[in-house]
Amino acid sequence: MTSKDPSHGIADVYLDDAKVSSVDLYAAGKQNQITGYEVRDLPAGPHTLKIVVTGQKDAKANGAFVVVDAVDLLSGSTDYYPVVPQQPGTGITLNGRQSKILVAGYDLGAARMQYSTSEIMTTAAIGGRDVAVLYGDKGGPGETVLRFAKQPSVQVLGGAATSTWDAARGDLRLNYTHDGLARVLVTAPGARPLLLLLADKATAATFWRQDTAAGPVLVRGTHLVRTAAEQYGVLALTGDTGTDGAFEVFSTAKTLLWNGSWVPAKPTSSGSLTGTAPTAKAVTLPALTGWKHQQESPESQPGFDDSAWPVADKETTNSSTALGTKPVLFADDYGFHTGNTWYRGHFTGDGKQTGITLSSQSGGPAGAFSAWLNGVFLGSSTSPQHTFPFPAGALKPGDNELSVLTVNMGHEEDYGASNGNKAARGLTAARLTGTPLTSVTWRLQGVRGGETGLDQVRGPLNTGGLYGERAGWSLPGFPDRGWASASLPVKDTTPGVSWYRTTADLDLPRGQDTSLGLTITDDPARQYRALIFVNGWQLGQYVNYLGPQHSFPIPNGVLNPNGRNTIAVAVWNLDGSTGGLGTIAWTNYGSYRSPLTVRPNASPGYDPVRYAMPPAPTAGVSLTAPDTASGGQAFTASATVRVPAGAPPAFDVKPALTAPAGWTVGAAAPPSVARIDGGKSATFTWTVTPPSTVDTAALKVAVAYRQAGRPGPVTGERIVGAVPPAPPAGQVAVSSLPFLTATNGWGPVERDTSNGEASAGDGKPMTIGGVAYAKGLGAHAASDVQLYLAGTCTRLTAAVGVDGETGTGGSVTFSVAVDGVTRVTTPVVRGGQAAVPVDVDVTGAQVLDLIVGDGGDGNGQDHADWAVPTLTCLTPPAG
Repeated sequence: MTSKDPSHGIADVYLDDAKVSSVDLYAAGKQNQITGYEVRDLPAGPHTLKIVVTGQKDAKANGAFVVVDAVDLLSGSTDYYPVVPQQPGTGITLNGRQSKILVAGYDLGAARMQYSTSEIMTTAAIGGRDVAVLYGDKGGPGETVLRFAKQPSVQVLGGAATSTWDAARGDLRLNYTHDGLARVLVTAPGARPLLLLLADKATAATFWRQDTAAGPVLVRGTHLVRTAAEQYGVLALTGDTGTDGAFEVFSTAKTLLWNGSWVPAKPTSSGSLTGTAPTAKAVTLPALTGWKHQQESPESQPGFDDSAWPVADKETTNSSTALGTKPVLFADDYGFHTGNTWYRGHFTGDGKQTGITLSSQSGGPAGAFSAWLNGVFLGSSTSPQHTFPFPAGALKPGDNELSVLTVNMGHEEDYGASNGNKAARGLTAARLTGTPLTSVTWRLQGVRGGETGLDQVRGPLNTGGLYGERAGWSLPGFPDRGWASASLPVKDTTPGVSWYRTTADLDLPRGQDTSLGLTITDDPARQYRALIFVNGWQLGQYVNYLGPQHSFPIPNGVLNPNGRNTIAVAVWNLDGSTGGLGTIAWTNYGSYRSPLTVRPNASPGYDPVRYAMPPAPTAGVSLTAPDTASGGQAFTASATVRVPAGAPPAFDVKPALTAPAGWTVGAAAPPSVARIDGGKSATFTWTVTPPSTVDTAALKVAVAYRQAGRPGPVTGERIVGAVPPAPPAGQVAVSSLPFLTATNGWGPVERDTSNGEASAGDGKPMTIGGVAYAKGLGAHAASDVQLYLAGTCTRLTAAVGVDGETGTGGSVTFSVAVDGVTRVTTPVVRGGQAAVPVDVDVTGAQVLDLIVGDGGDGNGQDHADWAVPTLTCLTPPAG
């Protein structure tokens, strides 16, 4: 027994040292459990089987593997069944991708079962007989053959079944249809009786087996049997019942207890007892009304105080994701591992910036991010990368503020032991279009308190970094009296996040296990997402335009079944036109009379001290420096310290500027200021000289002062980029140039090899359509490689396609963008296709983007090659 596969080769088979067959195991697709070689009617005596693999393979095979799954020796006995089932007109049916476990040569207690076309649920010795439950598809035929030394008696106690006795074999054959429950009692002379319970699948699902100290017990009926104990002829059962309390028990007991109460029992002809347990009461649920609504997302507005947020200034990362740009933007590196993370970036505008290209990783296909410039909504994207053009009038001379809301949908499991669980979340790269060397200094904020968090009870996975989460809007007792009233469904055209809250008083039947949830119903064309909280516990994330989940169970313990419940929903409107929230209603998943008791979870409410947002600062500092620095060339950095109007004056103001190792910082001018009154400011300057070799760096200023009798230091940072070199003149291999940024869907972008796996340097030689290429870039969708051309190049040529390491898998598109404008996009290219030529005019381009997108069917095998990408460049102008 073997299998066929595109990577399988040829095996030679020898029997008694003579070659009897060559078996070609190549196939275009996988074929499991096939017979590679078979021989019958061998003469009596020893024989030798040898399988020889020499590396031979079909010309179309991509490997020479040979798999031996099993070697089966067929018995020479005549005691076998040429055809199963034996009943004419019947068979064994598999519906679609269904599988069945059919058993032969199995003991049902004291009786030997030769085979059955029914599946076995259980068998048990109960009292003086054996009981077995067999089942099959409703309406399908069943055949069970039992072997006895002498002909047994057969009694059909319920349902329908026929029996046939084969005296020569000693076989009793039972034939029946799986429909409800048939009961057949088989009694052989001198043997233990066997009770066969022949059921369809739905009926078999009503049986419960419990093993007690007195022996096994079978119970048919009720919603759930939790425990069983048998002593002194009394069977004590615990379990749950719905609207039907009838049940049947197969045991040696004479009397029954259900959840501690006596149940009248009646014997049956099958030797069982029947009884009826108390049933569940009906559940009545109130409508969810009285909603309150409040907009949030102050982070998207200009002037928002982000001075307490950490600056994205790290040069190295703990993530397995390759750096797309410096400094590191990945949320995890700054202690934000769950939910939403806000980014706010500051840059100096000069009218030449035309947009921004953002790359983000959310995990899975349900990611999203939204962007604003100076409070103007730029839009949202559900793709890993998007370029947002700046609307007319949004850009300002001087300081500009970018706001970006991202989401973490969870981290991967490390199924390949390749640190996939450490893949980045949040922004992975950001670059302004129009002036790609303009530096942006980013701050970010996720869960309040970072890895420590504020809510020690609900834990680190419960909340993220939305303003309302940080301010306690999800919690019971939050004072929402000043919020506007709302009635669902509702439409909201304000982009960003807003919240809806209500309370609901429940009085569910006591003594019942009632499972409730919340279900959202809405038109999937509406572009919004929602976080759902009950009593401060997050139930899940609802994505209206994507689904598939619309109903969210509330665990017992979180829900207050006999009291007040607080429901809070944070809605993220992605498009600024179709937001709002659909109808939210209770869903009753089922209510069952039950002995189960669940203690309520601790659900701390709103604490106005703990969740108070930080007060506005009484002093601040902004640091100004050039966007870029060149090796050894001095520049001036300045820090402006401001005291807001109405704030107390600041005294003895002394700034200190620090730079990375190797940089030189001159003395501050002036070195200090005696006093800054409210509404006033003071500016300090330094001469800064970078080393001969420059990389992206963070300048940091700390200002010490006294205010209202207390010390009050403030800090600021500014990211200074490095000027990349222009490409050399002539024909330039793209793989030899430094990347301005590089993002990739799996591992890093590789130079002159395929993408390979998640680690750097693990690629293979590039092949597209069977043709090898020595130079190029190995990427994986979604990917974007940015190159700085400095306006010196005129032409890009390349051959593109899916790398051969994926076989026929993978489907991608290739795009080339010049200064943020797409010049060419290929049709979808699939694995195994020949390379597609690319030839693009890049005259005058400052920045070139080489972009790979998935072909619309996911990116699981989307290893994409830019083969021999070559730039034609001129000599850059002097200076």
